[in-house]
Amino acid sequence: MKCPYCHKPLGPSDVICPACGQPLPEHIESDAPRNFWDRRFVRVILFVLGAVIAVFVIGFAIYKLTYWMEDYQIERLYARGDRTPIISELTLEDGRAAHAISFFAEDGDQVFIPELGRSTVVAGNVARVEVADSDWFQGVDLTEVESAEINLSPVLIAENGERTQLPTIEMDIVPPQSPVEVLSPAEDDLTVFTSVYPLEVQVVPGSTVLVNGEDVTDVVDRSGLLSANVNVYPIGDNVISILVRTPNHVETRRDVTIYRAQLEIEVELDTSVRNETESRQMLISGSCEPGAYIEVDTPYVEESLYINMQTGDFEFLTDLEYIGENTVRFRATMDGRADAEIHFDVNYTPTLANYSAAAWPLRENYDQLVRLYAQWQDRVFLCNGKIVDIIEEDGEERLVMDISGDGEQLVILVNESNFGTPMLGEMYSAYAHVSAHEEGRYMYNAAYYPQLITLYMDLYAN
Repeated sequence: MKCPYCHKPLGPSDVICPACGQPLPEHIESDAPRNFWDRRFVRVILFVLGAVIAVFVIGFAIYKLTYWMEDYQIERLYARGDRTPIISELTLEDGRAAHAISFFAEDGDQVFIPELGRSTVVAGNVARVEVADSDWFQGVDLTEVESAEINLSPVLIAENGERTQLPTIEMDIVPPQSPVEVLSPAEDDLTVFTSVYPLEVQVVPGSTVLVNGEDVTDVVDRSGLLSANVNVYPIGDNVISILVRTPNHVETRRDVTIYRAQLEIEVELDTSVRNETESRQMLISGSCEPGAYIEVDTPYVEESLYINMQTGDFEFLTDLEYIGENTVRFRATMDGRADAEIHFDVNYTPTLANYSAAAWPLRENYDQLVRLYAQWQDRVFLCNGKIVDIIEEDGEERLVMDISGDGEQLVILVNESNFGTPMLGEMYSAYAHVSAHEEGRYMYNAAYYPQLITLYMDLYAN
């Protein structure tokens, strides 16, 4: 033991320190055992604390490493791998511009996009989400924005309820134009000989439509179709301006130019005169200045020509020469005036009954067609055979048909039918004719073969 005051050694029975004379406390314990146990206790505490910290650090590291590996695998699979979502542009059925996102996962899973509040079920290993571009601009002044930066955070929900956060999808969407499709006239620049022309415009329901500055929205039906007649004056170019404003879209303007010539003799066709027919003979009617005479410059039925010299009404039957495009020409003549020449195109498409009734079997007449195609304009043939190739060229679809079954007799069919694209290797029946407007031969695999225009085709029924 030691004196607590001077730290000198003490005897077991000392009550006063012999060195400093200070009275000693009644109980003084030995220092050596106490220091030993104090140091041991501190070491234990430090060891336990270090072990706890080490376990925590290692556990946290394992936790972070595990989730980092999972995130890395998800990022690798869904951002750079086979399941990377595909973003594509498309047009919705109502004409609005949109973007589609295709996710790839197991059938039965779901893809949830919180920003849209929408879930899509995976079918055929694909979940397709379509979003109209206008949806991102609701309540936005489109005159003040150039684009919208979109960030989507999709979640993959498995059938067992397990949720996987997929990588963020980023898109930059520009404000869409108001959809507008001019159905009539079919082209933006045409020539007419009538004072009234039918205008047909398709817009998104709910759009505001102005024609030449006049609001005609009340004429647009529930499907978004505008049907109206516009006046066409004999002044040359008549510019018809169509302005469409669809909510959450930039306004769109379309200009259609309808040309009506200035003539010294007034001539006008009836609005019943169309530019297509199913018969070779088509009634042409109209009116001109009283006293004028009508002279027809293209084939017509002579006894059908009628002119009322008092009223100027006239009519005649055309005699169209070719299947397809034909030009009809006639003139109004009057003493002291320059002739008023009228010409326009009429498309002759015979009915299936008339077309097929005139058909020759191609297989039996193949060799003659090869030699006489230039003299056989408009001749119709029945072609039965297998489609062995499909050629897309200059906006036309050409079908290579083997009518002999051994590749010896091939025919090239320009597909103008409503059947659509046939399947390779399948048998089809096609009614086709030698065109007066296109070359009757086509080079395929370094050899020339007959080329026909097909208007009607179907699956081959043996």
